[in-house]
Amino acid sequence: MDRFCGDFDDLFCRVAERTALRHYLIGLLLPRERNKTLTELAALVPGADRQRLHHFLHDAPWDPDALGARRVDLWCRHPELGPHGNGVLIIDETGDRKRGHGIVLAAQQYIGKLGRTANGVVAVTSHWADGTRHVPLGVRPYRPASRLPAGKADPAFATKPELAWELIEQARAGGVPFRAVVADCVYGENPTLEGRLRAARIRYVLALRPRHGTWQVVADPAHPPAFTPAELELGPCYGPTRGTRLIAATADPTVLTADSTVLTADSTWFMATSLSVAEADAAEVYRIYRLRDWIEHYYKPVKHELGWADFQVRSEQAIVRHWQLVMLAFTFSLLTASPSDHAQETPREDRGAAGEKSTAPHRLAGHTATGPRLAVPLGASAAVPAPLVDRPTPTGTGSPA
Repeated sequence: MDRFCGDFDDLFCRVAERTALRHYLIGLLLPRERNKTLTELAALVPGADRQRLHHFLHDAPWDPDALGARRVDLWCRHPELGPHGNGVLIIDETGDRKRGHGIVLAAQQYIGKLGRTANGVVAVTSHWADGTRHVPLGVRPYRPASRLPAGKADPAFATKPELAWELIEQARAGGVPFRAVVADCVYGENPTLEGRLRAARIRYVLALRPRHGTWQVVADPAHPPAFTPAELELGPCYGPTRGTRLIAATADPTVLTADSTVLTADSTWFMATSLSVAEADAAEVYRIYRLRDWIEHYYKPVKHELGWADFQVRSEQAIVRHWQLVMLAFTFSLLTASPSDHAQETPREDRGAAGEKSTAPHRLAGHTATGPRLAVPLGASAAVPAPLVDRPTPTGTGSPA
């Protein structure tokens, strides 16, 4: 951990901030038995102090975007796990429910995991994936118009597609290679974003909601194929020889042919793409779009294990800093899983009774913790962050520390 954090030390002007960085990351990576609030992190991590962690997150002079850029650059330079041109850039949004209105970003808005409108905080994120590994790239907080003095006319207001474009430009500026931008219909049906992608010559595969008059031709209706990604033509805009192609993938072509109004997202997907037929046939376009599913492999560990929504602060800057630190912890677990960079575990020594806090940071070593496991991205070994855990296996009936 100390070696990993050393690559970021120059972004913090004080030793106290560099120490807080290490304490915060260690706390995020510890097994989740409670919420990853500042109070709990300070109680679990040796040498940590709640007030110092709060100052680090809320007031200390450091730039979260600079931290994110350094993290992405470190990943790009990795000889084995770095990006390549066959991956995709995923744009998505995520929301979490929050109580009250003390948090400046909280308002009544659609929360995806709830499937309805609720009081919560929403962020737009960017992610790189290639089907074998995935890495978070950037994050932008969504500022609800209802919390801004001038509403949607306020200079601070930006729509989700506008935030998405900022993240796309950020990835390009950071030198992250990708084959195409992939996103759902929130972004696929925004003409401004699509126009920017076309003007920048960035390939994309964007989802569309089913529209009346969109169909798939089946050669033999009596024997439709079980699953058929196919080219569609729709008016003057979509077609295999036009600038934008329309692809439909369905599990039931007979329903698609009979009545497009009864389609559901579970059985049929419509995608608009700027990839030419020579670059990707219909099946390949669908495969590229399905790489978007990897974003869920990211949200699950960062929310269930790393404490994405457990921030105990109210300002936008502090919340964004927390998100950047969660992404840094996630990237740490990925990069340290490389076979060429495995750290040797130190021999375990005698420690205090179960429930006691460890006494010294240099003794953060030992066995893999019992109970909830560490948050590790797919393809990484859970044994890699295990040396961060410092507590004995409980011998009695009490709960582990």
